[in-house]
Amino acid sequence: MLGGLADLNDSLNSERHSASMERASAVCLALLILASPLSGCLSESQEQALVPSGDLDVSPSPLVGAALQYVEFTASSPMSVHVPYLVRDDGGVFFTNGTTLRFDSPGSRTIEMIAPPNIGSAFFLIGKPGFFEESGLGVLRSSNQSWLDLFDSDGFLESPYSWVEHPVSRENMSGVSEEEGALHSTGIIDGLSAFEWLEVFADPDAGYNDRWGPFTIYDAPYMRAVDYIQGYLQGMGWDSQIHRYWVSDLSYAVNVCGYKTGSLFPDEWLVLGAHLDVAEPGTPPSGGTRIGAHDNGAGVALVLEAARGLVEFDHRRTVVVCFWSNEENGYDGVDRWIDNIPQGVSITNYLNADAVGTNWPGYYTLVVDCIPNYDDEVLGDQWEMIRMLEWVGTQNNDISDALQLGREIFHDEGYASMKDVDSSEQKRQSISVHDSDRGRSDYERFADQLGVVSVDWGSLTGGSECYHATCDTVETMLDMMITDNGTGERNLVESFDLISWWMFNAAMVLDETPIYD
Repeated sequence: MLGGLADLNDSLNSERHSASMERASAVCLALLILASPLSGCLSESQEQALVPSGDLDVSPSPLVGAALQYVEFTASSPMSVHVPYLVRDDGGVFFTNGTTLRFDSPGSRTIEMIAPPNIGSAFFLIGKPGFFEESGLGVLRSSNQSWLDLFDSDGFLESPYSWVEHPVSRENMSGVSEEEGALHSTGIIDGLSAFEWLEVFADPDAGYNDRWGPFTIYDAPYMRAVDYIQGYLQGMGWDSQIHRYWVSDLSYAVNVCGYKTGSLFPDEWLVLGAHLDVAEPGTPPSGGTRIGAHDNGAGVALVLEAARGLVEFDHRRTVVVCFWSNEENGYDGVDRWIDNIPQGVSITNYLNADAVGTNWPGYYTLVVDCIPNYDDEVLGDQWEMIRMLEWVGTQNNDISDALQLGREIFHDEGYASMKDVDSSEQKRQSISVHDSDRGRSDYERFADQLGVVSVDWGSLTGGSECYHATCDTVETMLDMMITDNGTGERNLVESFDLISWWMFNAAMVLDETPIYD
């Protein structure tokens, strides 16, 4: 399948001059596009085979950003059109990471496609009929490169491809201003809804503060939050379950999880999660918190929002969303859940959100951490996951510059500096996707105990004076996100939109093709 992760991984590995690519033609083309122009890769006929971009019409115009829609491609001459977005299988129910449409003669094809949520254009590549299919090259750009940067490169200008840029417009929710987050308020999922989830958990009058976890037989605020989440998951369409596990004679761990059974591989589980508890009194370094908006109301909100979108579609594998107890005091919730995985079930990948949101486009680094890893100062153990995440991120958000900056800083300074509260303005404008051996949340348990490639979206933690402190509130988060370009609320909603869409798209891709250690 052209455009799937098999092709993506081959293309990405070519950036490292991987010897694993099987076809010489694919190597030659990848080097032509991704590196510098090379002579001898293309025949004279191929060099002259450019299809005019005006021969392809795409409708409707504009596409609706962040929404699933029917898109019609009309070719006035023979061509192949590469569509590098999530599309529904032709005649099927599942989604695939891109596809190629072949027109041996003029005609039209209609597909279902999810248009990018936060980029004002969609991009489609054009070649001669069968060219993409026969070359085996499904992805042309570097994972942290924008399409426009690729199209402006010398290599692409000398390639046998043309391209079409098609407008995308995301609607604004009526009655909401841009400063309140209207730019990210509609679609399959949206950042404004995630922000509203956070406000519920952080509201002092809602009954969910002091979620310290069930250290004793019953913790009223924590259990109210569990019941609330179970009801919402059930209402979304998940098979929602509360899991209770004894930790000692006087305490237990309680998780709430939603399950959607896969249609092809039901015993292969893709898991998303966030811890529901907050730091209890006496927790270092700052004595604990009552609200825990950043750590980890934000993570809970983001996973809930991603879950709202994922449940709307059929999946090959079983998708699970879980909200863990006791993360702050020893991972009892996730450990007991892992201990009770049904016989015959395997976990393919795990995606986590913890202490996140106070990041790009504000003044702090968004850290996307992939484990297991064996040397946290060197990128490399989880290249496949890193490159997939960068690819997904740049497909849907204008973040290629931030990703390139984040990779550069990580190479120069290492993992520890990426969450530094006193970091430079340059660092704060970066997004770092990397691997490390310092997992400090529930994703560590999946990696350590099961060998599962796991990812965490996080930002500022230990360097903040409000980490595990009473000032961990929504108001603090909003103050931290004020920039010259927007209010704290506008930027926080945009951050939530970026991350929830990133998690959603990563899960959709990993359902198609898991990434193993």
